Amino acid sequence: MLCKNLIGSFTCICPVGMRPQPGSGEGCADEDECHTQPSICIHGECVNTVGSFRCDCQEGFQPSPTLTECHDVRQGQCFSEVLQAACPVHWSRGEAVTKAVCCCGSGRSWGPSCELCPLPGTSAYKKLCPHGSGYSAEGQDVDECRVLAHLCPHGACINSIGSFHCHCQAGYMPDATATACLDVNECSQDPKPCSFVCKNTEGSFLCSCPRGYLLEEDGRTCKDLDECSARQHNCQFLCMNTIGAFACRCPPGFTQRRQACFDNNECLAQPSPCGAHGRCLNAPGSFRCDCYQGFTLDSSGHGCKDKNECAVSPTACGSASCHNTLGGFHCVCPSGFDFDQALGGCQDVDECAGQGSPCSYGCANTAGGFLCGCPRGYFRAGQGHCVSALGFSPGPQEAPDEEPLSPEACYECKINSLTTRDRPRRSAHRGHQVSMATLDAAVPLTLGLNLSRLSQAEHILELRPALQGLGGRVRYVIARGNGQSFFRMQHRSNLSSLQLGRRRPRPGRYQLEVVSMAGAWGIRQGPQGRALRLKVQLQLL
Repeated sequence: MLCKNLIGSFTCICPVGMRPQPGSGEGCADEDECHTQPSICIHGECVNTVGSFRCDCQEGFQPSPTLTECHDVRQGQCFSEVLQAACPVHWSRGEAVTKAVCCCGSGRSWGPSCELCPLPGTSAYKKLCPHGSGYSAEGQDVDECRVLAHLCPHGACINSIGSFHCHCQAGYMPDATATACLDVNECSQDPKPCSFVCKNTEGSFLCSCPRGYLLEEDGRTCKDLDECSARQHNCQFLCMNTIGAFACRCPPGFTQRRQACFDNNECLAQPSPCGAHGRCLNAPGSFRCDCYQGFTLDSSGHGCKDKNECAVSPTACGSASCHNTLGGFHCVCPSGFDFDQALGGCQDVDECAGQGSPCSYGCANTAGGFLCGCPRGYFRAGQGHCVSALGFSPGPQEAPDEEPLSPEACYECKINSLTTRDRPRRSAHRGHQVSMATLDAAVPLTLGLNLSRLSQAEHILELRPALQGLGGRVRYVIARGNGQSFFRMQHRSNLSSLQLGRRRPRPGRYQLEVVSMAGAWGIRQGPQGRALRLKVQLQLL
């Protein structure tokens, strides 16, 4: 105990392990570290002594020189890998060492219970490995090659002070830290080791050759295979070797077909020189034709030709086109017309008749085609689309009874490709409730609307398909002019409507382009159907 003089007094300074007497403050009493420091003597029992303490260590732990710590001296296997919180048994061939030697020497886990090593940089690691990685708790170098099994696969492990490195086998190269051996992809090297096909393997590579070549003894280069001398051919008579392949040749008097030779029997030629309606009779060096009834010999006298009825009688089909066939002819009408044998001409097909109407709302037959109508209040636009807008009227365009037919308005194809399931039931709104008014889709649709009276749910523009086969398959989207998302398209059943978006636009002019899209049907949307491209000009006041 030391006495320190103070002004008008003094104080007692107690040594380590002692503390001033309570009450008077004079004199020193022993401090029971076992009670004041509960974290001491880990893996042991704390025993208080005068001015200090000592640790009675558990089995497998050894007291430090100061008897104040228990050092782990247990011996166990060291593992460099942990798989799903378990140590691989087949990797336990290393020498039994202490946990400090294992964990400070690049180990990941230790012992029969697979105790995980503390991560480098943590306080637990610094306490276990005070001298850093590669050194034991006593500061000695750890021989990782002896402690850890399976280090440096495909190479030799070489210990160094504080670390180790791998000397790799041929076909492998060390990684950036030189602590592992990586396979060398010889096939990616320049120049490549193989003259043709190279396949990388673990630690090596394999060369192969294409058909018609053999691999040389060096295992890298390819040479031509002489199929003729090696008898690896299927020629019937003569074989001629070529680079990488072979060719067959036939003697005079034979015809070659691929690898086989056939006698020059002209009657076996395809097509037969006499045609399908003549019988070929082979003769040495030639042939002759015995024609069937209705066919005659051609000008050479060696073949049977058909009589061209269309050339003999140009008016055989009347207004239809005459197409000659073998032994006859047939009459062909344009799409939308059928040939009437009794009348001797082409008659228009009424696509709108019967139960298979191609239109959803109304159908008007035309010469060679048909027109699809739209519900009342809608106007036909493009090919097979119906458009309606707030306060819009096409004016002079609405003349369904006198409307001239144009290629854009007519459909010349049938919808036979559509199945019954693809054809929804016809709408009950037909007859006087069907509009045949036409909207010119090439002209921008201009709409003037009062923004203050326009609600977010208001349908500024409505679009729907007019063809039966497009029901539920067409959607109309805003393709251009909506970069600030002032507008949106609402889809419900077969109806798409243009409405205000969440961001309300200011008064002004907005130019949008609305197009139709048809899923897996692509840009073609039915019989002669094309995608609608409608330019809409909105003047919001």
